[in-house]
Amino acid sequence: MLKKIFLPLLLIVLLMSRTEAGTWSPELRVGILSGVKQVSLKVSAPCVMLNAAKGNVLNKIPAGGSFTVDFEHLKINAVEVRPEKVPIQELTIEVDGKKYYGGVSVNKGKDSLTVINLVPLEEYLHGVLAKEMSPSYPLEALKAQAVAARSFALKNRGRHVKEVFDLCSSTHCQVYVGVTDFDSINRAIDETRGAVLVYKEKLIDTNFHADSGGMTEDVADVWGRATPYLVAVREIVQLATPWTVKVPAKDFSKQLDLDDVKTVKLSKLTVGQGASDRTSSGRVQSAQINGKKFTGTELRQKFSLPSTLFDMKLDAGEVIFTGYGRGHGVGMSQVGARDYAKEGWSYEKILKHYYKDTKLKKLY
Repeated sequence: MLKKIFLPLLLIVLLMSRTEAGTWSPELRVGILSGVKQVSLKVSAPCVMLNAAKGNVLNKIPAGGSFTVDFEHLKINAVEVRPEKVPIQELTIEVDGKKYYGGVSVNKGKDSLTVINLVPLEEYLHGVLAKEMSPSYPLEALKAQAVAARSFALKNRGRHVKEVFDLCSSTHCQVYVGVTDFDSINRAIDETRGAVLVYKEKLIDTNFHADSGGMTEDVADVWGRATPYLVAVREIVQLATPWTVKVPAKDFSKQLDLDDVKTVKLSKLTVGQGASDRTSSGRVQSAQINGKKFTGTELRQKFSLPSTLFDMKLDAGEVIFTGYGRGHGVGMSQVGARDYAKEGWSYEKILKHYYKDTKLKKLY
């Protein structure tokens, strides 16, 4: 069964598998709970509980039915709960009181359960967009986010194959919160239904982040791999929302396993201007503290900095970081998408700006 789930079907099978025109979309397996001993479930429509390995029906559950799956009493490796009479996209299921579209798989591990949401892609997007971008953003920005999130999900399908699901529900993949209902988000998803971004006819990694601070980053300067469509681009608004983080010098030294901090060396930040210690966008590649080199990413992680687009100085017993932007800086800036949409840009134009030489393709 797992081989069927995780075979690299993608474009060819997606185009061939239209079973319900206008309503069908690829089914994802999204990990929503792990390390639990039991889970309570409630279904909105008549369902069947299946042996996940063999497909035989173990039990029938009426509409509104509530039940618990318990680690100690589950005698097989996994069970699935799927609708008996309605399409899966019309089913909602409560998992420990939280509502999700679609069904669930409950998998038994060595000492706990993992709960996986079996959710069609278009329904999954409702639980992503509401968390990844404010519903108050302009419609064209929300549509750009819908295409980016859809493309990311399909491109990274199977990312958690060892855990027997496609995607997690955290920032490692995309934040996913289950059922939401916002008119703006519903419209953005509906009006871009089935649309993804491709580069030379292949799905792309549509990385995105909250705010570039004025210029996005070349992916090679963040994760060390050059990608032709993920290069640095300038924004319509620069240095709009500054941030400051102050760290007592003693705490700073302790975090970096240094003696008392005496010197901090870093060239001045200018957006879009590189240096020996900065990338082409101006983000910190490295800084020298007491003559020892630390990467911008190390400093961001150790001191919970919003981004690597910063200046730093030692002043009156404190190390002071002042910077701009939020997130890794690769791909689409959500704040930038908002600002471009306010200027009248279409979602197609926004996406072309952030993902160079890509094009939209409708899969279903």
